[in-house]
Amino acid sequence: MAAAAPVLDGLIVLLPVEAGAPWRWWRVGERGLGREMVLDAQAERAPWGEVEAVTVLVPAADAPVIDRDMPDMPEAQALAAERLALAQGGLDPVQHVAVGADAGRLLACRVAPAAMDRWLAALAGQGIDPQALVPAALVLPHPERGLMLADLGGHLLARTAEAAFVAEPGLVAALAEGQEQSALTGDDLLGSLAEIHAAPPLNLRQGQYGLRRVSVFRTADWLGLARMAAVAALLALLLMLVWVVKWNMDSSAEEARAVELAQQRFPAATDLDSAERLLNAELARRGEGGASFAAPAAALLDVMRGVPGVKLRDMGYSADGTLRFTAAAPRAEDVNAVLIALQNQGWKVTVPPSLAPDPTGATVAAITVRAP
Repeated sequence: MAAAAPVLDGLIVLLPVEAGAPWRWWRVGERGLGREMVLDAQAERAPWGEVEAVTVLVPAADAPVIDRDMPDMPEAQALAAERLALAQGGLDPVQHVAVGADAGRLLACRVAPAAMDRWLAALAGQGIDPQALVPAALVLPHPERGLMLADLGGHLLARTAEAAFVAEPGLVAALAEGQEQSALTGDDLLGSLAEIHAAPPLNLRQGQYGLRRVSVFRTADWLGLARMAAVAALLALLLMLVWVVKWNMDSSAEEARAVELAQQRFPAATDLDSAERLLNAELARRGEGGASFAAPAAALLDVMRGVPGVKLRDMGYSADGTLRFTAAAPRAEDVNAVLIALQNQGWKVTVPPSLAPDPTGATVAAITVRAP
């Protein structure tokens, strides 16, 4: 059996064969196992209080164990094969099957579901949800040969190299013939109990009887989490509001400074829009800036150089910075190429809804271009 660190605050319970009989139990602490105690579960409440881990030994008469060498295959595969073989080979197809590996041995056990239900219900009545249900006969270590016997709380147990079971007198007499016998008693028996508690060789709590996993969605303090989430959301909102106010204040300050600078040249400016209009008008009068004739005209002529088929029919310019011209080309695609090139340079271009040919067959379009 693999060694494991003992649980400092644990409990070992031995269930009786008969439903109304007393329970046996041992406390597990820093100094090992306490002395054997008796509990009348029919008339008394559990005296042990809260414990970290509980290992329950179930009657060997209801849970005999098959013990054999581990096959030459991966452990998980061997356990699955053994489980399938026991499930298909039993006389009662609804029996609960449990398998386990211990020190190179393959352990298997078939238990009636009614017995599992009875044990778990009795334990729940005393507030116990055990981490492990272990066949009591596995308290006996695996003997290489012969027959090993023990008396655990009035339970007579037996184990051979191939099985662990209840020590019925007739069966023991038949098996003991011609074999060595040994007994597990005293401190050796208590030591084996402690090892079972630390590392159960076979746990019947498998499949439908497995321990329920504790979900964070069931144990979480949802009210506390909701409050924390609400506080976090409120803090995030307040932070966003602070930044918005700060940005608005900074923006307002910069806007006021820009208007103040513009008013030094254009006293009639009252805000950024009026300052921009006055500045564009001044640049247009001087023939400078993006609103001047030179800028859009140069851009148009540069684009037309790459599309030789496009010709200018006329061109005009207005004080608001708009360049008007009529373009003609043999194909509509050539006119579109000019428009796309101007738009890609960032100019604001307007065209008629559709392009139509003139009497000469050329595609003609009246177009306006201005700085954005």
